[in-house]
Amino acid sequence: MTEPFALAAFLARWGASIRHDLAASESETTPLAELLAMADAEDAERWARLEFGYAHPRGAPWLRETIAKRYHGLEPADILCCAGAQEAATCIARALLGPEDHAVVVLPIYQPSEQAITARAPTAGVALEERGGEWILDLDRVAAALRPNTRLILTNFPNSPTGAQLDRAAFDALIALCRARGIWLVNDEVYRQTDRVADERLPPVADLYERGISIDGLSKGFGLPGLRVGWAACRDRDLLTRALLAKNELSSCLAAASEVLAQIALKAEAPIVRRNRAIGRRNDERLQDVLRRLPDLFEPAPSRNLAFACPRYVGPGSASAFAVSLARGAGILVLPLGVWHSPLAALPADRVRISLGQLRSGPGLDALALHLCEARRPELVA
Repeated sequence: MTEPFALAAFLARWGASIRHDLAASESETTPLAELLAMADAEDAERWARLEFGYAHPRGAPWLRETIAKRYHGLEPADILCCAGAQEAATCIARALLGPEDHAVVVLPIYQPSEQAITARAPTAGVALEERGGEWILDLDRVAAALRPNTRLILTNFPNSPTGAQLDRAAFDALIALCRARGIWLVNDEVYRQTDRVADERLPPVADLYERGISIDGLSKGFGLPGLRVGWAACRDRDLLTRALLAKNELSSCLAAASEVLAQIALKAEAPIVRRNRAIGRRNDERLQDVLRRLPDLFEPAPSRNLAFACPRYVGPGSASAFAVSLARGAGILVLPLGVWHSPLAALPADRVRISLGQLRSGPGLDALALHLCEARRPELVA
């Protein structure tokens, strides 16, 4: 039986009554008029002449060409466009896995991504570990989880909700482990643009490994989840053909308008991401001030991603009770790490994820500081 989608259930329970949404993980969006103003002459013409017939099942050739340029040595045939990154991950899982196979998922991870794997094959989970203030992937534990029939490892780096990122040596070691066993390494890379230190950003796994599959999209760093544009990048075109067969059961193609707008956004990546990273940095400064003022509620620690933070709650009661009390009593929505629970491995539940990536996050953080400093402790225990 599929586990309930706990994150969605939490949002459904509390989302309608909140005044300040600090649960989001996407960056600031761009209004249509501003996005169209960024179009070059070719894409402005595409938009002006747009027709609403069925689009190409793999994604428009010109869109896939633009996406392929983001990778080293990839061509349009190495890209499969999907209705969001989640659909891309699901199609890859369906193309690669059957009941005779085995998979490993590194946790925590977005629950539907995990379920796309567990629905197809027996699966082991390996949880990130926090050591000395850093999140670590223990490669010995990954190796111990492998079986002779392990076919796929699914990761999410930079990670949500923790913000964890592997250093290059650890990433290379993970690839070497997969290469030695012929295992596919699928990495959800939707938070690459919001990684805190851009100079230390890992290359896409599709650049480094012949069986590496990069999952990405425009929802997070670009702040354009409403376009529903994601993709899988991979050097194995036969695999992408099998993934396309799976995609045909879900969405036959992207929306024609979304393809053009995605093309404009990808070409305008530099100013869009630069703005969004600046928003994240300003909000992180606000959050760090809140954490410093409330050491009996939170353990001060630098944020690892500019789309969200994941501080440890050390106050009375649990992190989940704290999040519920905020929603109920102050109309402020944060996400407790308990909503990322998994049947595959035990995960820490003593943290909350707090949005940093949007302009509205700033007033939300101010409201959070005001509520916690004035209302204080008693009502935080559910």
